Amino acid sequence: MRRTILVAVAVAALALAPGAAAKGPHAIVEPGPGGIAPGERWLTTLTLVELRDSEMARARPRMVLRSGSERIVIRPSAEQVLGKGRYELSAVFPRVGRWNYAVVDGKRRFEFPAVAIRRGRERDATAFVAFPTGSPEERQGAGGPIYGDTGPAAGGESLPPEVVMPAAREGDGGGLPLWIPAAGLALVGAGTLTALRLRR
Repeated sequence: MRRTILVAVAVAALALAPGAAAKGPHAIVEPGPGGIAPGERWLTTLTLVELRDSEMARARPRMVLRSGSERIVIRPSAEQVLGKGRYELSAVFPRVGRWNYAVVDGKRRFEFPAVAIRRGRERDATAFVAFPTGSPEERQGAGGPIYGDTGPAAGGESLPPEVVMPAAREGDGGGLPLWIPAAGLALVGAGTLTALRLRR
């Protein structure tokens, strides 16, 4: 009987919480480069979060900008280390076009959404979070834009509780399908009824 209840509750919990915030090492860039024009300087802050103290002591992050065959590597200087796990970065996109950018630290690579660099765009100061390429969190779609204050957390500390959801694909309604929570509740109800019958 107890096993029936536990199975029902476990299945329901999985059904009801598909968007739980992923944990683990991640990188935050704020602000992102949205709206930056070619030749304009992009000043941003890189924060490495939830790394172990030993990893933080060895951290030597660099940002890599890529467009076609062009590749630019930016490393923070000693003066640009703002504190534990926080770095100031300065970059200039030399030309218009679609640019990919990533943060690399040792074997970890944090890929951020590509950006279109062109003139006449309004500046977008949205911050972004990325999980290591190939990590369980990245494979589950965690990461993307952050809305609201990211707080001062860095290093081994956790961010304030905030759910980071992958961007909605066109045509999927942009939200959680209603049948998922309904199915979870139905399973809990079925498990409870079964347990009551077995108890009698």
